[in-house]
Amino acid sequence: MHGLYWRMTGGSMRDAKRNLSVQVVMADDFERERIAALLARVAGTVREARDGREGLRLWREHRPDMVLTDMVLPVLDGPDMIAAIREDDEDVPVLVAYDLYNPKVLLKAVEMNIDAFLRMPVRDKRLLEAVRRCARTVFMRKKLEKSDTMLWNLLDVFPGMALLEHDGRTVYANRKLAAYLGFDSHRHMHAAGASLGGNIVEINGEPYQGGDSGWVRTVVDDQLDRDQVLRIKGRGNPSGVPGVFTVTHSPFPNSRLRLFSFQDISELEDERAMLQDEASTDPLTQALNRRSFLRLLDAELAAGHAPGLVMFDIDHFKSINDEYGHDVGDAVLREISALVRDNIRETDRLARWGGEEFMVLSPGSSMQRTAQVAERLRRAVESFSFTGVPRPVTSSFGAAVAAGSEDREAFVKRVDMALYQAKEGGRNRVVQG
Repeated sequence: MHGLYWRMTGGSMRDAKRNLSVQVVMADDFERERIAALLARVAGTVREARDGREGLRLWREHRPDMVLTDMVLPVLDGPDMIAAIREDDEDVPVLVAYDLYNPKVLLKAVEMNIDAFLRMPVRDKRLLEAVRRCARTVFMRKKLEKSDTMLWNLLDVFPGMALLEHDGRTVYANRKLAAYLGFDSHRHMHAAGASLGGNIVEINGEPYQGGDSGWVRTVVDDQLDRDQVLRIKGRGNPSGVPGVFTVTHSPFPNSRLRLFSFQDISELEDERAMLQDEASTDPLTQALNRRSFLRLLDAELAAGHAPGLVMFDIDHFKSINDEYGHDVGDAVLREISALVRDNIRETDRLARWGGEEFMVLSPGSSMQRTAQVAERLRRAVESFSFTGVPRPVTSSFGAAVAAGSEDREAFVKRVDMALYQAKEGGRNRVVQG
């Protein structure tokens, strides 16, 4: 027995004994004390309880390595105590002492996946053999837990966010990842039922709806072997907005365990978005430029959405520049752009078409609504006091909705013709194309 402990622990007999704890739960004082004395020879700690309630209390307070119990106990019966213990730790070894005259109770024990059965009165040799078998499992488990702890400690000092995954289940989220999600540790995160998957907003620019573990398959099974980009929300993120991360993964040799590491590229993504915005907007008015607007229009037409289109220009804009100067003219262009943005939907897009001409793209709009938008804008411009211009400023509008398979050139030409008719008809009006 002692030699076995020495081989299992790789240390001394004394170390093995010190590292093993056993709890004995029996109502019979003589048998309980006799078994406890025998186990004290091979275990560093032996605790005793007379009933199931005391046994459960001792278990929750001290978490012994294994439990030896009678099935018939006062206060809280043996099966109920075992069930409560297994809810706390489904792997803890449980040894049952049974009486031949209680077959129904013994059947209950069989159904509870008991590790060893000992007929009462318990024979010393049988007891020690059963404890030996369970001790092997206990020390192997402790060895694995020690290895896990060492790995987790290494991950906690890792400079970035990292996560261990096994078959879609998060085994461990390191301290940086847990903190980003708003938790002190993986343990607190797990206790709250939180997961990384529940905080992913996008993967590669697409909305994520894969639940707790769907992101793993998306990242691992990508046939193009691209850098995967995840947008992740987190209560611990100082910016208060979802961060952007690239993710890489590495499998452990001869294991289904994988390590995922996350590189924060939020600043690079913000810079990229800023440059993209600068390239797609008009610097004076901050409206979309013509090229970007045409890309949006092409996408709407290709999708068959039949968008509405409003085209307008500022009436007699040249006279404003001539009378009040180009600085005033620029101010009018900026103010009319802001005015239009305040009077259209968030899904509508404003573009500077050229000079004093503008376009408004209105996705999923009817002709009636498109004309109403144009009229609302006409009135807003007419009643607005523009900086540096003492007289009223007005605009003329053309409005149209894409028809059937109409291409972009024909659509734009039709709304341009409507604008031309508005100007020819006296300006400061809306004409439907």
